[in-house]
Amino acid sequence: MRHNGFSTIEMLIVVVIIGIIATIGYPRIRDSIAKADRRAARSAVRTYLVTARSAAVARGCRSSFHFTQGPNSRMWVTSCVVTGTGRDTLAGPDQLEDRWGVRLLSGKDSITYDGRGVRVTFVETTIKIRDKQDNDRDSVVVNQLGKVIYP
Repeated sequence: MRHNGFSTIEMLIVVVIIGIIATIGYPRIRDSIAKADRRAARSAVRTYLVTARSAAVARGCRSSFHFTQGPNSRMWVTSCVVTGTGRDTLAGPDQLEDRWGVRLLSGKDSITYDGRGVRVTFVETTIKIRDKQDNDRDSVVVNQLGKVIYP
């Protein structure tokens, strides 16, 4: 007599094999996702810095990349208003911990460029990108002139 389908034992063996494979693969998948999030956050920081620098040159006035440090890190770019007085927010604010699960840490809380695209303070700055457990995982370095360089 011929039966169509699978027996309970066969299904149980397949489920156990899938469980073992998932148990082995889960940490790698989790680490890969965290690594991709850190890379995306680093890329976003670099993009915001380039936006601030190019806005300073395009508008001929000071532009700044601002960020808050630690939990609930945010970043945004401001520049002078083209007509009138005050400041324009050109990008952000972007919540890093909500979006990528990372935090920023640095000795500064903003980087300002003059109308030529040169930093106002000639100090090299390292912006550390940390995970929620406060482990240093990545960083962005801004040199004395304001150019974003890799560590």
